[in-house]
Amino acid sequence: MTPSGTVIARAAPITGRLRAYGEVRPVALTVARAMDAGIVSTRVLPGEPIRPNQVLAVIAGPQAQALLARRRGALQAARVRLAADRRQLVARLVTRQQLAADQAAYASARSALRAAVRTLTVRSPVAGRVLSVAVADGTQVSAGQELLAMQSGRLWLHARFYGAAALAIHPGMTGRFRPVAGDANVPVRVLSVAPALGSDGGERVLLQPTGARGTAGLWRSGQWGTVSLPLATRTLIAVPTRALVLDRARWWVVVRTAHGEHRQQVVPGPSRGWLTYLESGLHAGARVVVQNADLQFHHDIASHYTPPN
Repeated sequence: MTPSGTVIARAAPITGRLRAYGEVRPVALTVARAMDAGIVSTRVLPGEPIRPNQVLAVIAGPQAQALLARRRGALQAARVRLAADRRQLVARLVTRQQLAADQAAYASARSALRAAVRTLTVRSPVAGRVLSVAVADGTQVSAGQELLAMQSGRLWLHARFYGAAALAIHPGMTGRFRPVAGDANVPVRVLSVAPALGSDGGERVLLQPTGARGTAGLWRSGQWGTVSLPLATRTLIAVPTRALVLDRARWWVVVRTAHGEHRQQVVPGPSRGWLTYLESGLHAGARVVVQNADLQFHHDIASHYTPPN
């Protein structure tokens, strides 16, 4: 700073950086539902790892027992008819066509009983981890009701960025994810960018780790932290932050020239340390007041403000 309390505004390169809240989520959730009505008994807890074909819940109660009773009754009736047809076939009291129809009915009744037994036992289709259980033991459920949700397959990092700078994000960009519970950054890469589905707008960005460190305890479902993506390097005009004056929702600096001092409206950009980089409004080489900038800006306040009547 010169003795006159000013500095020369200079052009300087700066690499922008976008930051947003990020959360690790499953790519897709597997939802287990009740296939028949009854009273549920869950066999797993949230956070528990599960194997393929593992029993997750069992449907019991009067409705389930009534369903099994109907299926067993239908199977017994089909078995009796089929046995009678086989005895009568010898005496030519029944046709082979009728025997074939009753054999098909028996096979159908047997399959229906097996299907009822299977649907009353809810099993995991794949390996994964239980995320949430929607019902408690002893709860009456209906057919199609959600019982629990489980995570299976890959995880990705979900973040939402706002502002015009977010439009520069594209697949392939690399950045860093700093989990709140970790002491090390995880390198990440942008997989896809899509407009946010919510009313708050923004860009929905999906990322994955680029190295093995993402899976070493720092990359698990529910982990959250800060996502940082670097932007392209630009050359902007740098001035000390204390040279900026906010007046009526606009930013200004006081520029000193050979003809005196005058106000100059500017558009601030990113800040680094004690410097602020200006997006527009000032050119390199301008002499900017930094000492008592507020006082210099308002020294002739009477000429800019008219008191109300």
